[in-house]
Amino acid sequence: MIKTALKKNGDVRLDSLPPRELPPDGIRLRVEACGICGTDLHRNPESDDKESPFGHEIAGTIIEVGHKVVGLETGQRVILESATACGKCDACRNTQQELCTGLRSFFGMRSFGFAGEMIAPAISAIPCEDVPPDIACLSEPLGVAIDMVRLADITADSNVLLMGPGPIGLMALQLARMKGARRVFLSAFERNTARVALARKIGVDAVVDPSKDSLADFDFGCKIDRILVTTPPPTLADAFAVASKGAIISFIGIAFGENAFCRFDVNAFHFKKLQLRASFASPALQTPLALQYLRESRVNGNDFISHRFPLDAIGEAMRTARDGSRAVKVIVQP
Repeated sequence: MIKTALKKNGDVRLDSLPPRELPPDGIRLRVEACGICGTDLHRNPESDDKESPFGHEIAGTIIEVGHKVVGLETGQRVILESATACGKCDACRNTQQELCTGLRSFFGMRSFGFAGEMIAPAISAIPCEDVPPDIACLSEPLGVAIDMVRLADITADSNVLLMGPGPIGLMALQLARMKGARRVFLSAFERNTARVALARKIGVDAVVDPSKDSLADFDFGCKIDRILVTTPPPTLADAFAVASKGAIISFIGIAFGENAFCRFDVNAFHFKKLQLRASFASPALQTPLALQYLRESRVNGNDFISHRFPLDAIGEAMRTARDGSRAVKVIVQP
């Protein structure tokens, strides 16, 4: 029996489930670290009404390989891509892996990382012996941040506004600094003290609290030509309002229900020649680069991990992760 965390409507409990059958092209993993993502915290009314396992930022050790698996072996430490390009569809063969129509993922297996063990497609595993598992599992959210920053086309002449101080946003802030952005600003509620403190450590020119100051009216002292949006869709209207002519807005915010919609003046968007670019890092094409940044401490994983919990304390871990005044990134270590 495998100890597994199950979630329903935001409530979490532990249960012991029988192990799943290992497919011939799969691996069985002993989970050593799994990060809590913002999507783990928010209820999705379309899917969260049924109890299900969860957790997708995963590092662990292989304990069994399917008979068709080559290049991997038991005892090997790996991280898992949350989704992997198949390499066989027309998009993949035309060098457009990011548009892959045959994604491979443990999501399809309904086997997830807040558990003692899990199974995954072997194609999704990347060997990683030299980075501790709690740091290595950060490669998943860091890969998301890399994709968002890539689409924003940040240069040394860019003035960047980050909206939202979650772990992915803060990683993107670090990457914008690495790109040499001229000035970097953060829109965040000051009550998220732990996250704002890390943003100041990374280096921001100013923090704007949208509950106190309107972004559109704030004097940045420069034109904002790059905006990274990790906040829910309705905030895109604020991004468009503050953006300078010709600005690029890269967006990863997700919400459900009415918050999935955004109302804005399309004419103003048109006349300002704005660009909105949707970042969705599936497949996870930036994982090797993310691991390289973590390995070289160009992104210092320990700066982002504020709390570590055992699997038995998954409920407390989830509550802590919701508290931006204390938590940045919370890792569960079965």
